[in-house]
Amino acid sequence: MNGLSVSDSRADHRCQLLVELINIPSVSHQEHRLADWVEAQLRACRRGAVVRAGDEVAFRFPALTGKPKVIFCGHLDTVPANDNQTARVEGDRVYGLGSTDLKAGLAVFLDLIETLDPAVLQVDPVFLFYTCEEVAYNQSGLLVVEQELPDLLKDTRFAICVEPTENAIELGCLGNLHAEVTVHGKAAHSARPWFGENAIHAVAPLIERVAAVPERSVAFGEHVVYREVIGATTIAGGGARNVIPDTVRVNVNFRFAPDRSGDEAVAWIGELIGDAGTVEITDLSPAGRVASDNPLCRTLVSAAGGAVRAKQAWTDVGRFSAWGIDAVSCGPGIPAQAHQKAEYATISAMTQSAALFERFLHDAGESA
Repeated sequence: MNGLSVSDSRADHRCQLLVELINIPSVSHQEHRLADWVEAQLRACRRGAVVRAGDEVAFRFPALTGKPKVIFCGHLDTVPANDNQTARVEGDRVYGLGSTDLKAGLAVFLDLIETLDPAVLQVDPVFLFYTCEEVAYNQSGLLVVEQELPDLLKDTRFAICVEPTENAIELGCLGNLHAEVTVHGKAAHSARPWFGENAIHAVAPLIERVAAVPERSVAFGEHVVYREVIGATTIAGGGARNVIPDTVRVNVNFRFAPDRSGDEAVAWIGELIGDAGTVEITDLSPAGRVASDNPLCRTLVSAAGGAVRAKQAWTDVGRFSAWGIDAVSCGPGIPAQAHQKAEYATISAMTQSAALFERFLHDAGESA
């Protein structure tokens, strides 16, 4: 095939798949066209069962039903474009919006579906392509899967989210809480401020409290260490230059370690803010369980060479944990490239990812 070895031909095919995936726009809430393309690819290969609900698409090999189920999941959506909508290939790199986060992982999925031999697989892999990961927790397409395709989740023993990790195994994930804190004052003419109470001035104690919180280190073993952090990320108040403002709103973002539940994180925020303002929780994503004791997790870690680290961010590992399903993050994308204007993924990392997942699928039966 044009002088390529079998291995090289697969790498070239994965590259072509990634280029096509990038060139189909799929900003959050606009994934329909890409979902159609993925479904068409899966049906054309005629190797298994394809199911769809809305724009959530899944594939599995029917002959493996009854073996331990493992979900491989990746999101279709990207952040908004930044003059990087069109793919280009330069050597080992494939540039373009969503290349690393995480269409390189989707290309690996599509290639594996075309090439895996179900007869030698020790588990039942379910490949799940879903929408709206890049937006709020309660907008995710995985909620559609939960409601309309519950059999896909039933009896699942393990899940792998192909978030960008450079093929490292990242255990658990930080929880993510956003709180809107409103500081109240009283409006007045700025020439006569004694008739009012300046909410901008009154916000100082809140900022001081948040800024004074030290980073907390939480370890799960020697190599899985989370850095729990909090910060004010937006602030808004005032409307006219000559009016003392009566309200200021501050968004406080708390990235909490897996040793806290969502309820515990909410309670902790309430104690921290105290009388500095009124608190409204606007978004809450649970932390992900560190599943190092799951036999399938141990098999994947072994197939990857034994190295693990903490997921210093939120992924849908947290959602799977809330469903009682152990999960990890592992994908060919490069974390530092996610959401960059010059975002890229590498062909070599996709090759390594495919090899890793094949080893896992061949070896997992012994631990399932």
